[in-house]
Amino acid sequence: MQIFKRVALLLLIFTVSFSYAQDTKLTIDPNVKIGKLANGLTYYIRANKKPEKKVELRLAVNAGSILEDDDQQGLAHMTEHMAFNGTKNFKKNDIISYLQSIGVGFGSDLNAYTSFDETVYMLPIPTDKPGNIEKGFQILEVWAHNVSFFNEDIDGERNIILEESRTGKGAEDRMFKKVYPSLFAGSKYASRLPIGIDSIIKTFKHDAIRRFYKDWYRPNLMAVIVVGDIDVAKAEALIKKHFAGIKNPVKERARTNFPVPAYAKDTALVITDKEATMYNSFIVYSTYPKKEATTVNDYKNDIIENIFSTIVNQRLRELTQKENPPFLGASVGFDSYAKGYASFQAQASNGSGNIGKSVEALMNEVERVKRFGVTQAELDRAKTNLLTSMERMNKEKDKTQSANFVDEYLRNFLTNEPIPGIEAEYNLYKQILPTITIADVN
Repeated sequence: MQIFKRVALLLLIFTVSFSYAQDTKLTIDPNVKIGKLANGLTYYIRANKKPEKKVELRLAVNAGSILEDDDQQGLAHMTEHMAFNGTKNFKKNDIISYLQSIGVGFGSDLNAYTSFDETVYMLPIPTDKPGNIEKGFQILEVWAHNVSFFNEDIDGERNIILEESRTGKGAEDRMFKKVYPSLFAGSKYASRLPIGIDSIIKTFKHDAIRRFYKDWYRPNLMAVIVVGDIDVAKAEALIKKHFAGIKNPVKERARTNFPVPAYAKDTALVITDKEATMYNSFIVYSTYPKKEATTVNDYKNDIIENIFSTIVNQRLRELTQKENPPFLGASVGFDSYAKGYASFQAQASNGSGNIGKSVEALMNEVERVKRFGVTQAELDRAKTNLLTSMERMNKEKDKTQSANFVDEYLRNFLTNEPIPGIEAEYNLYKQILPTITIADVN
C-alpha cells in the first residue's frame, strides 16, 4: 500500500489522433497598432487605461530550448537568467534594484520565462513618474542585444540553475519532467527540456551561451508589445528609437519548426513523488499538425472543437455530482505542447488514490462520445452557453485589463492565433453557431 500513497500521476498515451479541415480572411482588431521595423522586429501597441498609470511591456523572442545545440542544453533558460545579471547599461543587479525603486517587484511583477519555443520578458512599468517609460524601453533594448555574459557571472549562475533543476517548482513540475520524453517520443522536443542537463550546465564553455544569444536573440525573431496608459505615437517612437538600430547576424541560422510524429504505440506511465498531494490521470492522444486559424472557416473549426470539449466537460461534471464519483474533477480539451501541433487530451483528479476507477470512467466517457456522438439537446445547450459568454465579454470589453491584451498579442506573434477583437469575435459566433450541425461536432 505504501507505494500507492506516492502515486501521483498516471499518463496514458494513445496512437489514435483526432483530425481536422478552409475562405474569408479574419480581420485584425483595429484598436491595436501592429508594425514591423526594417530589421524585422514586430511591435504591437494598444492604449488601455485598465489599470490607469501603468503600462505592460513585453519582449518576446521566438526562440527557446528546442533551438539549442547539443552543447547548449539548458542555455536558453540560462540566457534568460543572465539578462538580469548585467547588461551594457545596467551592471550586475542594477535592473532589479532600479525597478524595485519604482515599485516593480521582482518575481511578482518583473519576470520572464523560457519554454521549448519561446522566451518572454515581462515588465510592468508605472507611468506616474517622468522617465519611467523611457527607462522601461531601455531595459527591453539591453535584454534584446546587450546582455554582458561576463565569465564570472556565467559561472556564478551555474549553481543557481542546478539548484532550480534539483528542486523544480514542486512535485508537479518534477513529475512532468519525467513525462515529457514519452509525451514527445520520436521528436527533438524529448531531449530539449528547458531546464537542460546538469552535466552540461556544470561544464559548458562560456562561448556556448554567447553563441546561443548571438544566433537567436535577433530582431527578426522578436516582438515588443506595449499595452497600457500610454500614447500610441509616443510608444511607437520609443520602439523605433531603441530597436531600429539593432542588426541581425550576417549569417542567420534558420528558425525551423521541428516535427512531432504520431505515437507508434500506446504507452502507460506511472510517475510518483513523495510530496505530491493529489492523484492525477492524463490521457493524451497523438499530436496532429494544427492549421493556423487565418480564415472564417478555420475559426469555425476552432468553435467546433470548443463545442465538443464543452459538451464532454458537462458530462464529466455530471459524473462528479453522483453519490460516489469516480473523480473529484475531470476535463477534456485540445492543447498544444509544440509549435504547430495540437492534441486531444483528457485529465482527471481524485484524492482517494483509486486511479483505476478514475481512468476507467474518463476513458468510458471519451469512448462513449466517440462511438455515439453528442445529442441535439447537448449541442443546442452548448451553443446557447457559448453565445451568452461571448455576449457578456463583448458588453464588458471596456473593462479588459492590459495584461489580457498583452497575452493575446503574445499568442498572435508566437503562434499566429487570430486577434480580431471581442466585438468581431462575438459577431463571428453569431454568424457561425447556427451553421454548426451535429455532424460537424461528431
